[in-house]
Amino acid sequence: MVELKLTDYKADKHPDWCPGCGDFGILSALQMALFELRLDPSQTVVFSGIGCSAKTPHYLNVYGVHTLHGRVLPVAQGAKLANPHLAVVAVGGDGD
Repeated sequence: MVELKLTDYKADKHPDWCPGCGDFGILSALQMALFELRLDPSQTVVFSGIGCSAKTPHYLNVYGVHTLHGRVLPVAQGAKLANPHLAVVAVGGDGD
């Protein structure tokens, strides 16, 4: 198994959320959780809905899917059912 570092979960893109936005803390916590769980980035998918939280997958070095308004959970569940070996994360927020 390859030894992963926290930086392995960070994408090259930097968040453009408003200063003081809570999404910065959520992103940091999600990166830390992925690292602590030692999830393989190539086997991890983060699903998002709409609003500012929709950008979360863009800032992670994992696969990401931007879904329709209010549909993040059914889409994430479908992916997990289709491929039970994937690590699936769904994020939602304002507007979802």
